[in-house]
Amino acid sequence: MSDVKQLIKEGKHFCVLPWVHFHSWPNGNVMPCCIADSDKPVGKIKSDESIIQMMNSEDFKALRRNMLKDEPSDVCKRCYDLELLGTWTMRQSHNKRKGFEYIDMIEATNEDGSINNFQMKYMDIRFSNLCNMKCRSCGPGCSSQWAEEYVKKKWGMDQLEKHFGMKSIVVNSNEDQVFMTKLKPYLKDVTEVYFAGGEVIITPEHYECLEYWIENDLTDQVELTYTTNLSVLKYKNKDLVKLWKKFSKVKIWASLDAEGVGAEIIRKGTDWDKIVKNMRKIRTEVPHVEFQITPTISIWNVFTFPDFFDKLVDEGFLDFSNPRWYSNARFNLLTNPWYANIMILPQHIKDRLTERYKKSIERYSYNKDLANGFKMIVYTIQSGAPNKGGLQEFIKYNDEVDSHRNEKLLEAIPELKEVYEWANS
Repeated sequence: MSDVKQLIKEGKHFCVLPWVHFHSWPNGNVMPCCIADSDKPVGKIKSDESIIQMMNSEDFKALRRNMLKDEPSDVCKRCYDLELLGTWTMRQSHNKRKGFEYIDMIEATNEDGSINNFQMKYMDIRFSNLCNMKCRSCGPGCSSQWAEEYVKKKWGMDQLEKHFGMKSIVVNSNEDQVFMTKLKPYLKDVTEVYFAGGEVIITPEHYECLEYWIENDLTDQVELTYTTNLSVLKYKNKDLVKLWKKFSKVKIWASLDAEGVGAEIIRKGTDWDKIVKNMRKIRTEVPHVEFQITPTISIWNVFTFPDFFDKLVDEGFLDFSNPRWYSNARFNLLTNPWYANIMILPQHIKDRLTERYKKSIERYSYNKDLANGFKMIVYTIQSGAPNKGGLQEFIKYNDEVDSHRNEKLLEAIPELKEVYEWANS
């Protein structure tokens, strides 16, 4: 067994992604993957740089050198931390599923950590912050709707640039139309793509990629995975359901946290009836599509999420008997903004929530991944100390958003009243 094989199989810090993956954000920052620390980009999309130059930045080369010595890198700390908790990570997943396929590419690495050739096997490019929603847990960098509200309601363009590095409400890494020209030669190598946004369904570059793979007869090679708010399934003259029918492997991770008026106030722009209609359309018209939800668990929805999840199961939108329809749990535990983290709730509420989530663990005990997802929520609830100051920040933030949007959070989610009372006591 070669050193690389040993690293792939048993390495504690080694990951194959820096050799085969390209990941960038709407602001042009290039990261090793979507789990990496977004405050530590390893490159930048620039008009005068090729993709291989971006992949050979000084930070990228240093990361590869560390990987080959199985030494940790600060930018990858999140995977290390999750593994200490026993959670299966993106690093482990890609090493196990695909790692041995990439041995020749890894062994060809130059002494300084650079690579001479790049095959983009896994693509995750957030082309734009263009979005039709402004979720309370989001912000201008990933939502043009948020950026517009940020500028118009209070802060202005100067503050948008100061705090988010944005010179316009809509930011796009392909704004000069140069990046797509650089990207297309690499699309032939893609076997996996993860589409997210903004809202990728209304992002033109997303359709350019799909049409390239269709025109070049690569629809069986490419596995499509989406995170989408599921608000629309069409864009201009593009019918996404018709396009999905041409691809043999499609996964959808719907960003759904709650239902009804709760969903509509947490993720502003949601029309819950349309979401339900779109879930039914996917189920009936493209049954080969694997459907999951990828909720963000926060103070906004932690009280109602178990019942919401049960309802999706009971109504057949999530079907554990069909492995193509649902594979595992993807519960995102919100960490930012910190004042919406469930860890800071008062202890008596934490204890009550723990008892409720234990019922979910018991109900879904037949599915290890799902039960572990609910266990992780319980672990997070009971971690950390109640923080009255943090909850006062939460109240201040929501009062401000309510004022801007002419909404009343407590009427939509009355379970939060007790949190407000404790924080203000």
